[in-house]
Amino acid sequence: KHPSFFLNFKNNLIMASYVHLLSLCLLPLARTFTPATYHLTNDALSRGKPLPSTGSLLFAKSKWDSLIDEDDDQLEFKGGPPVPRDMKYNLFNIKRLRDNFDSIRAVGGKDLTNDVYARDPDTDTFWFIGKVARVSDVPIEKARARQWPMLEEHAARLRPQELFPKWGSLQLWLAPGDSELDVAYNRPNIKFVQMFRDVGDGDIVAEIRNVEIGFQGEVYESGEEGFRTWRTEDGIPVKPEIQSSVENRQPTEAELDNIMEMLNSQVVPDV
Repeated sequence: KHPSFFLNFKNNLIMASYVHLLSLCLLPLARTFTPATYHLTNDALSRGKPLPSTGSLLFAKSKWDSLIDEDDDQLEFKGGPPVPRDMKYNLFNIKRLRDNFDSIRAVGGKDLTNDVYARDPDTDTFWFIGKVARVSDVPIEKARARQWPMLEEHAARLRPQELFPKWGSLQLWLAPGDSELDVAYNRPNIKFVQMFRDVGDGDIVAEIRNVEIGFQGEVYESGEEGFRTWRTEDGIPVKPEIQSSVENRQPTEAELDNIMEMLNSQVVPDV
């Protein structure tokens, strides 16, 4: 063979080996990319401080995969206003918003979070669908309007029988962060506030970056009933306050189970 043939063959072999080794080095980085390269605008943070990472992307099978996979063949989300690409209901966006939620809460605490409830406007049942967060300089109404497509679709997937039929017209309400126990006891000081899809006349996608808001969606364990409450049009409890003997301590698992059993026993079956 001509000497140039062997020289080219050798160079190609070296280049192929280099590319293979480079891919092995970059693969772990690709699997652990998170929104850590973005920056919070929270007043409590120094400008330019990166978001802490909360883990790698969802390459393994998870409950979120099941929530999406089980419904794909049955639920069709068609029509309605255009959905921004970063609020489409897929695992990448879900993971990014959950990481954002963890990061914002780690810095600002629960004061920058809210519990979210979804409601069929024809009923007085409010279903807990997760928790949201925002940085301090983003108005709460605009933050929820920015996330609306993600929140509403998650509610419809979480409760397909009760909420999916009203997808597109569901109501979203907010309660103070980590107030589930007070809500379960019908504390009168916990008032829900209704949010709306459309807020203002500006371009909300351009105004609020996705790194400035977070969402930690509720996902049921096997056989879990789901948490619900009953409220008026003003967001106050329909039922009287439940007196508790655990005011000054954290309730036990058994006490929480009793609360849920009591709440579920109050459900009036649909006729």
